[in-house]
Amino acid sequence: MASEELTATITGLLHAKGLNPGDISLSALDGGGNNRVFAVDSDAGKFVAKAYFTDAADTRDRLGAEYGFLSYAASIGLRAAPTPIACSIEHHVGIYEFIGGSKLDVTRLNKEHVLAAAGFIAALNAGAGRGGALPLASEACFDIEQHLSTVDRRLAKLMELPIADEIDCQAQLLVDDISAVWREQRAHIAAADAPDLDAADRCISPSDFGFHNALLKSDGELCFIDFEYAGWDDPAKMVGDFFCQPAVPVPQMYFDDFISAALRYSGKVETLRARAHLLLPVSQIKWCCIMLNEFLPEAARRRQFANPTSMPEQRKRMQLDKTKLFFQSRLA
Repeated sequence: MASEELTATITGLLHAKGLNPGDISLSALDGGGNNRVFAVDSDAGKFVAKAYFTDAADTRDRLGAEYGFLSYAASIGLRAAPTPIACSIEHHVGIYEFIGGSKLDVTRLNKEHVLAAAGFIAALNAGAGRGGALPLASEACFDIEQHLSTVDRRLAKLMELPIADEIDCQAQLLVDDISAVWREQRAHIAAADAPDLDAADRCISPSDFGFHNALLKSDGELCFIDFEYAGWDDPAKMVGDFFCQPAVPVPQMYFDDFISAALRYSGKVETLRARAHLLLPVSQIKWCCIMLNEFLPEAARRRQFANPTSMPEQRKRMQLDKTKLFFQSRLA
């Protein structure tokens, strides 16, 4: 349930934009595992409000990243993402255009949808002055060592988990298996001695980009949402994340088609394609770690903030099963 303070904050932000919302009503939406998301019904129209998670152990500026990214997208005329309306840094709240639509599932996903997603990336990166003052994406990587170190850090955290019960034991055994595969993949990637990414080939990345964060509108167009990790990044990481997110898996047969359409901003598409293929195992191992975040205390606090009624043990079991399936199908 939304608090009176949140209701007052949203009302004040809409008034400050010259809107007359009247008495607003908020209804909770599924906002993923990090934030609280509400539909806002008002006399001034319908909006989406997000109350962003904050924690001393997680210093990422989720509101700043998302609001800045959407402001940039709006400034270049992109309509495949919501328009930002207002925000309060003090209260960690953002208000956005409400987009009506349905979630895509894997049974409806086709090549046209994949190419639409690629077109969104291409449009974000078109033009000489792209990006402006956008920040680096969360866990941005621009050389091979940064990619490898990102996975090293995530695995190290999981290796240090306290074992309190049987499910923790099962998780630790899985982490051991993942680590063994990672050692082999890490050595192979390091031996490839790939060059650092040229600054001109960096991309503006939505980060955590995929059809789990998309709505299919009634006119058949896609709208992409949820950009709290967005910013400048290595296109290989953006591509890897797109094909590794487990909620709505994208078939690997579209890998090269996606790259050709998404990375056409660069004159070195074939070089970036080879880089994306080389670094795909990094994304696969990283997503195994991300799915096991339920076992980390700070991630558990985010989930509890986003959904106070959720059950931690049930979430752990579900994520452990998903990770096993992903690992066995992609890496084992």
